[in-house]
Amino acid sequence: MAEDKIAQVAIDFIAFCFERKGADWPVLYDEMCFVAGKRLYRGLGYEELREAGLDFTLAGLARTSRLTNEVTKRLRQGALAAS
Repeated sequence: MAEDKIAQVAIDFIAFCFERKGADWPVLYDEMCFVAGKRLYRGLGYEELREAGLDFTLAGLARTSRLTNEVTKRLRQGALAAS
């Protein structure tokens, strides 16, 4: 990943949400917020995901969007395995 300080759990979270919804940004963002809000992925919420490198705030949205697009691109190419 080109992004600094992105934990594997953040990448896995994006892959999990993509597998659930199969959609692109911004629909995937909505799914990610839903999953984080309900702590459906390994019990992780917004704060834990922010610490892992995913920021759902307006200030972090551009970075989260870039990272999400990179992860979903790799998933489509079969370069990542969702967990």
